[in-house]
Amino acid sequence: MSHNCTNSTSYATQYEDWLQATQYWAWTLTAVGGVGNLLTILVILHQLYIGYSWKHRPRSSLRRQDSNSRFEKPVLPFEGHTLLLLHLSFCDLLYATVSIPLTAITYGYALDGATQELEGLCPVAAFLRYTNALAEWLTLGLLAFQRCVDLGRWRSARLFKSAATGFLIGGVWAVSVALQLVPFAVGGYGYSCENFKCDITNGVLKTIFYTIQSLLPCFMMFTGCVGLLYQLRKYTKEMENMKMVSNVSRKRLVKSSILVLSLLLLFLVCVVPICIHNLIPKDVVSPEVHIPAGLFLYKIYYLQYAINFMLYNIMSANFRSAYRRFFSLFFPSCCSPVGDSSTIYSVSASQSCRSDTQRETLSVCNQSDSIKTSTKF
Repeated sequence: MSHNCTNSTSYATQYEDWLQATQYWAWTLTAVGGVGNLLTILVILHQLYIGYSWKHRPRSSLRRQDSNSRFEKPVLPFEGHTLLLLHLSFCDLLYATVSIPLTAITYGYALDGATQELEGLCPVAAFLRYTNALAEWLTLGLLAFQRCVDLGRWRSARLFKSAATGFLIGGVWAVSVALQLVPFAVGGYGYSCENFKCDITNGVLKTIFYTIQSLLPCFMMFTGCVGLLYQLRKYTKEMENMKMVSNVSRKRLVKSSILVLSLLLLFLVCVVPICIHNLIPKDVVSPEVHIPAGLFLYKIYYLQYAINFMLYNIMSANFRSAYRRFFSLFFPSCCSPVGDSSTIYSVSASQSCRSDTQRETLSVCNQSDSIKTSTKF
């Protein structure tokens, strides 16, 4: 497949309808992903603040179990799992508000034949996009691996504690930036007339990114998913053997990991097709098929950065509760008062939004023979 980029304007206009449709799609996802991910970040930060207030509450409140206490327990604790989800939301926000708009702008420049603007924009835009994408992929891999490891250990022996997770997140960005410095330094980034966007223009470097560099996060995701499914089966049998309330226990266990599995499934659906497309040799498919197919697959790829936050709410009762608590700061009617004063923690009567997991914990904690197992998760 040979492309002549000497006249980018005339070549891009052959696919004007495809490019304009992709632009509209990109701006839509920018709006949805920008607002949604920013809101999710604020919700998680609000939960971390609640957790800080709960941890540093006065000693006098420890003996008060009445509904008038202003301290409430967070539904998203300050742990490695929450920090990784916070970082994942940040990566989604960065991609949705920076990389996707730059791609839409690049399409416009390509249609207008603005070669000077493309030469100045593309090296930086491609560097940011690939660095951001790799950081997100590594975060998903860590999320799967973290959940698998933590489910197999006691809470007091967790490897992914808050400080360690913070260092891992810093390492994710260090690795992502370092791996993209070589293509940036040798001029491997620029405008690609194969897809009318800022991309890796060196075929060897592009193959390295979609194979070798992508191998580590994919390996972490695969091993994490296999281990996660194994742990789910193992602990379900343990709970049933201990004659706990099997339905409640199984429900809590599945809920604790189903979000991670859903995120990884979305990754496979959105990312794998475009990776395969980018690895297809240029002389195998004609441009009339390859270019429209690439634009269509990139639409699917961009989708994950705008709907990850929706999965948090669909798959996690704790996230739904966290959202209700956050909105109750501005709309008190979001939380219905609960007059039960015998809860395991004290909350304000006007903001007592409990998740399903917390309600299940009340019933499980009443069983003296479940103390050992409840220390997990």
